[in-house]
Amino acid sequence: MGVGKSVEEVVARPSIPRLGPDWRRQIKTADGPKPSNQGRRVQLEPGHPVEDQLRFTNEWELDVYRVLRERQHSLPDNETIGIMPLGGMRVRGWTFEPDLLITYRGYAGVIEIDGPHHKGHAGRDHSRDRMFLNAGVRYVDRLNVEEVSSRAEVEKFADGFLTRLTR
Repeated sequence: MGVGKSVEEVVARPSIPRLGPDWRRQIKTADGPKPSNQGRRVQLEPGHPVEDQLRFTNEWELDVYRVLRERQHSLPDNETIGIMPLGGMRVRGWTFEPDLLITYRGYAGVIEIDGPHHKGHAGRDHSRDRMFLNAGVRYVDRLNVEEVSSRAEVEKFADGFLTRLTR
């Protein structure tokens, strides 16, 4: 070093570790949030509703979730409803994110919340529903938000969905 020069501070920047064959162990022992595929799309977009550490695309999905959560709380301890919003699902060459994947009494069902953006997509929606059914989902139902004007209608939809899922 030349005269009059000194190093007063050294700052180490974190680096991305190189992943080897034991990458699963490396991820499990790493600091920070654990990897998850739940809501991977909406996590990147601010302003989407979050409740109970779950992410939703919009308020309509959150409303249906709240009704299902109420039904969940009213059940006895040895019975429950599993509610998974926006879980990624790979089905024969396609990856989908059903709005709500519901498990109840040993069955799996899908609830799709259809807003104005679904107009003109009935054929595509029907094909997607058929893929869910072919993958083992027992029941698929759609709630058209343009036809819902009260919480009572959402409750009636949720109750009907749970009844048909377990029939």
